[in-house]
Amino acid sequence: MKKKKILIINADYYPEISKNLLNSSSRVLKESNVEFEVIHVPGALEIPVILEKYKNNFSGFIIFGCVIRGATSHYDLVVNVTSSSVYKIVNKDKLPLAFCLLTVENYQQAIERSSLEKKNLGAKAAETCMQMINLINEKKF
Repeated sequence: MKKKKILIINADYYPEISKNLLNSSSRVLKESNVEFEVIHVPGALEIPVILEKYKNNFSGFIIFGCVIRGATSHYDLVVNVTSSSVYKIVNKDKLPLAFCLLTVENYQQAIERSSLEKKNLGAKAAETCMQMINLINEKKF
């Protein structure tokens, strides 16, 4: 039986941040011999529709994006709509997911969280996704 791939949905609103997350995640998946595909979307609000579209085509999902608080309430709208929409799909369909939508106060915090040399949350997301696939499917990926 052929293994299915992991789908990474990568919101590219902040290209440097998404590139950091994707690079570190890709490294972990490649080292683990896990196939993956990446779909790039313009921003966080576009993530749920892609997850819904492809939810039956992949073994697991990793979501990358970044929302930085600004002077208006738009931050709250983006974070709340994106996260609630994603988890509505994930919980209903029991999908293995690593949700790495960085929600930060400033760009420097985003760099720190996405950097390979600092918190390296992209690598942690890959590890989490593989672990969730194993837990949900009760078998080794």
